[in-house]
Amino acid sequence: MSRDHEVWAAYSRFLQQRPELVVAWNDPDTEARGWLVFNSLRGGAAGGGTRMRPGLGLDEVVFLAKVMESKFSVSGPPIGGAKSGIDFDPRDPRKPEVLARWFRAIEPYLSTCYGTGGDLNVDVREVVAQCAALGLGHPQEGVVRGYLGLRGDELKQRLATMQEGLTTLVEGGIAVEGKHYRVVDLVTGYGVAVAARRLLELQGRSVDGTRILIEGFGCVGGSAALYLARWGAKIVGLVDLNGGLVAPDGIPLAEIEQLLRRQSSNELPVTRGPESDAARAAFWETPADVLVSAAASGTLTAERLNDLSAIGVQSIISGSNHPFWASRPGDTQLEEIADRQFAVAADFIANCGVASAFARLMLSPEPLSAERVFDLVRDTIVAALDESAERAGQADRGLLSGAVRLVLERTQTAELSPPLPQTTTGP
Repeated sequence: MSRDHEVWAAYSRFLQQRPELVVAWNDPDTEARGWLVFNSLRGGAAGGGTRMRPGLGLDEVVFLAKVMESKFSVSGPPIGGAKSGIDFDPRDPRKPEVLARWFRAIEPYLSTCYGTGGDLNVDVREVVAQCAALGLGHPQEGVVRGYLGLRGDELKQRLATMQEGLTTLVEGGIAVEGKHYRVVDLVTGYGVAVAARRLLELQGRSVDGTRILIEGFGCVGGSAALYLARWGAKIVGLVDLNGGLVAPDGIPLAEIEQLLRRQSSNELPVTRGPESDAARAAFWETPADVLVSAAASGTLTAERLNDLSAIGVQSIISGSNHPFWASRPGDTQLEEIADRQFAVAADFIANCGVASAFARLMLSPEPLSAERVFDLVRDTIVAALDESAERAGQADRGLLSGAVRLVLERTQTAELSPPLPQTTTGP
């Protein structure tokens, strides 16, 4: 049995093992249902954001809790992974009421051992407001209590430092002139851009002039496009469910900045219609060196990987949580295929910006400037990619299995409990 096969087998067992705790919820007033999953309570606490989408199920929330555990093993602090998931349409006008009842139901965990934030279709500002309504000083109060054991004035001081650090307006070279962004709005996309730049450096290449496609233009994909363009990359295509833009010679930086200024939601601000639909189709046929996958989970299928290979893509930066489609929990087949064909920066490294910022702010007794937070996130991601490449022995192939090996070494939980029952999910 090859070394890589052993690593993937161990990772599959990690993904299939039963989580330590699952809290199930049924909303008494709507059809909404939700789950709070703790993969573990390592260090006395666990963290993970809150997402909402119609059709969401327990398997997805369990998997995302494991992604968070992996992410914390890279970004710190050394705590368990958790996730909140609500099966409900976020466009329903009853969304605020559903969120209020959900947060009230899980308050005992939020106040003692669980910290959360925004995720798909749930903005961090909604989370902050719901926690404040419950009398909590910060959505991460449970982590600070459970992991650091702080109480009283010391707890309030640390929570205030964290809140200030994540909501500080960015200025100078990391800002967008004419639009107000906070650290939390940009830091994950910045980390994704750092991952792309560092991977190219490890391959002996420069980001300057590199042709990059970006799937997704929310707070992650949009800010990743901004920083990569500022560093000289040619952003040859942008795409999301709303539409697309394709420019074989690269979308000018000024146009990307203007798109961000015009953006009022988590979508690419282009007019729907035949031109935009044509650009969406052309996106996957546009020659490029790198794909940044910053859309929903599971968008990269076997067919899509073939498309990427055909247009010359050599590297994939996982800006979304688990961009590779899986047939069932613990299925790593597509990840293994991608790892043999491309240089893949793992999601739990490239996408750890907010987790890393949170960790640094939580562990710092003094306020940190936005620039300092961004620098610390950069250093965390660069170090993790370097370690992954060292374990892989190269940076062109096998990088993802190197990252998985790193996570398994740090979590050491792959054999702790029996696998989950196998279930089948659609693509």
